Amino acid sequence: MKVILEYIAARQHLFAEHPFFEDLKLDRPIEQIMAFAPKLAFWVMTFQDVLRLNAHFISDPALKQLTMQHRSEEIGHDRWFFEDIAELTGKQLTVSSLFGRAHTSTRDATYALISEVYRPMDDRLRIALVLTMEATSHVFFSRTATLVAAKGSSQKLRYFSDFHVQVEAQHEVFEEEMERRLRAMELPEELRVQGLALVERTYTAFDAMMQGLRQEVATALEPLAPTVAIQQAVLPLALQPKQPQGAELPEQAEESLAV
Repeated sequence: MKVILEYIAARQHLFAEHPFFEDLKLDRPIEQIMAFAPKLAFWVMTFQDVLRLNAHFISDPALKQLTMQHRSEEIGHDRWFFEDIAELTGKQLTVSSLFGRAHTSTRDATYALISEVYRPMDDRLRIALVLTMEATSHVFFSRTATLVAAKGSSQKLRYFSDFHVQVEAQHEVFEEEMERRLRAMELPEELRVQGLALVERTYTAFDAMMQGLRQEVATALEPLAPTVAIQQAVLPLALQPKQPQGAELPEQAEESLAV
């Protein structure tokens, strides 16, 4: 499992370099900087079910308990999200808006992440899935918290501010326990390859989601910079995850945005 954990860390580093984060400029009002925020709603609402279902499919009692504890810590964070959206936009999101064209890339990425939960997989890989999702969230919320603080809005927002980061930091003990147990486990080569592919598919989904959100950051006077493909973290050739058949989310997301 050590190789998989190292790959999660390597992909987290690449995710932090996504052009989306470069687009978040401080030379504009917080409402404009965070124009992408409402488009995250579909994922925020679905995330709880992803955690619930993933825990449900785990059979090992100890690992199931860890995932259930982790899920319990995430309950209620979606309320902070909707409070922040109301603060930023002055209105509540509607169900119909979640299924509008502007939310397409988030929905596409969310469906891809849901599909991972329904794949038959070893319990240990389900823990790797949780750790991968958490790794992306650490990058995302650290960036938004910095922006919110720089604009003096930390007292107005919770989901996108340091408030959320601090709450997550209090729960890191369970993530550390998950990682400690995984590091002590040895996987056969077949499962190791499956785990690397799982991590890659998960980051591919989040990369596509971020690219879709970039459309909400850009202004008419400042077009988006060309997208540079996120490079795959370097691993020994024998351990490189193979591209699964039908895994073309980034292209599909771009096509759906162009409709």
